[in-house]
Amino acid sequence: MDADFSSSHFVFLQSFVNAPTTAVFIANFIILLLIICSAVMSASEIAYFSLSHVEVDALRESEDPADNRVGKLLDKPRYLLSTILISNNLVNIGVVVTSYFVTKKMFNFHDYAIGEFILPAYAIEFLWNVLVVTFFLVLFGEATPKVYATYNKVKIARAMSGVFNLLIKIFQPVNFVLVGGTQFLERRLKKYNAEIDIEEINKAIEITVEKKESKQDAKLLKGIVHFGNITVKQVMRPRSVMISIDYDYNFVELMGFVREHGYSRYPVYKETPDNMVGVLNIKDLIEHLNQDIKFGWQSLVREPFFVPETKKIDDLLREIQQNRKHLAIVADEFGGTAGIITLEDIVEEVVGDITDEFDEATETGFKKIDDRNFLFNGSTPLVDVCHLMEMPIVTFDELRGESETIAGLILEIVGRIPKNGEEMKLLNYKFTIISVLKNRIEKVKITNEA
Repeated sequence: MDADFSSSHFVFLQSFVNAPTTAVFIANFIILLLIICSAVMSASEIAYFSLSHVEVDALRESEDPADNRVGKLLDKPRYLLSTILISNNLVNIGVVVTSYFVTKKMFNFHDYAIGEFILPAYAIEFLWNVLVVTFFLVLFGEATPKVYATYNKVKIARAMSGVFNLLIKIFQPVNFVLVGGTQFLERRLKKYNAEIDIEEINKAIEITVEKKESKQDAKLLKGIVHFGNITVKQVMRPRSVMISIDYDYNFVELMGFVREHGYSRYPVYKETPDNMVGVLNIKDLIEHLNQDIKFGWQSLVREPFFVPETKKIDDLLREIQQNRKHLAIVADEFGGTAGIITLEDIVEEVVGDITDEFDEATETGFKKIDDRNFLFNGSTPLVDVCHLMEMPIVTFDELRGESETIAGLILEIVGRIPKNGEEMKLLNYKFTIISVLKNRIEKVKITNEA
């Protein structure tokens, strides 16, 4: 019985598996080589693009030619990635085609009955190729080499630098088309995708916030989302409300000015605020409080830190961290002074208004009448209006032109000094002039009509 069983299995194998020919042996050897090539390409992708800046700088400064080649390859990362992907895909196609040849030569597939359903031979052959080839490619051509490359990235990058230096030249025409095409699409879609992403993120935040106590968390998350898109001009304290010190003050005048305003840092100017010469930190005055009127406090003035209006506040935050400058003077396009911006102004864009024990309750000139009506001083910056009314910071950007305050926005829109009680509608908000004093808008009520 055992002999009959073994004989029947042998006959089955003979009908299913053909004796390997020389061509099949060569094809299997080619498949092995191609899988090794696929593994090398996959490992190289991880190796090159996981190198840290420190490692790349060290390779560039090395005297080893292989290290220098790695640095040059990473100078054009798009071309390097394109070359790796083209090579890997060509290798994988070669594995699939050669595997199909081996399957046709070595195996005889027959129709297989599953109940009344007949699975045709060509379907079995297709599934065999897909399953076997996918298994070997994923295990030996992708997963294993990428894990290895994670721990040996510098070694692999050095070893493959000469190969990729040659392949980039070979695939130069194809790379030019692919990289050029992706850059074109990236430029066309970048702005649209960024807007869509932010909009979708905001919607997701709103959906997930159900409890009233979570509203502050939602506001914090939205602040983080928008942080990288906000410019200095949108956040700064405009020149019209900026408190600065005249360089020609004597020490008594200076101390009286400091006591009156109570800030910890002041920009210092000569003759006009357009000529800023530095920043005075009040803590530098502490050891000189007993000096007389002749004391030269000007020697305590520190170098000014200038930034353009168009700089993004996330970039400015990094510069502030590096330079340890808590107050920056904002320069306009003509080199004049547009305003100032502090570290506190930047942080408030994420966490909301920060009030300490020295801030006066009426400092912002703001009063919330009810959920829809708000009363402001005309000199209140528009950025503060947006914060206090919990509106997007860009709400009035298309209307305001060069205006930085509520009064400036109204004057820019109507083109004249409005009268007491006059009303106007801007977007979904109604502005009511409460008081005008000496051609200056003192109080404005804003009603949210949305």
